[in-house]
Amino acid sequence: MKKIVVLIACLALMAPGMAFSFDISGWESANKDRGQWAWFTGQAQKCDQTIPVPGSKTRAEWEQMLTSGSGLPCDGAGLSQRTIKHIYLFLDSHASDSDDPMNQKPESCG
Repeated sequence: MKKIVVLIACLALMAPGMAFSFDISGWESANKDRGQWAWFTGQAQKCDQTIPVPGSKTRAEWEQMLTSGSGLPCDGAGLSQRTIKHIYLFLDSHASDSDDPMNQKPESCG
């Protein structure tokens, strides 16, 4: 019983750090449209903070934010490893230092 309690305590301490940093490798083959939906609409279903537009940060800043998990809206609630590659492609394609920066939220995203 004591081992189980110790195991649960260890997992509880490790989980917050693991939950909000993401592996973005292979993002080049993701779907940008799916990323836009997941970033603005999907994330907003679980987060009441303002979701920043891609043009508010550079590509390097977005990469750092997603891989470290620091600075994410609602501490990453609403994001998942399943959709993060799509989100990163979307953010990278429309970052402030990209060829097509997005500086306002599209009307289609509510």
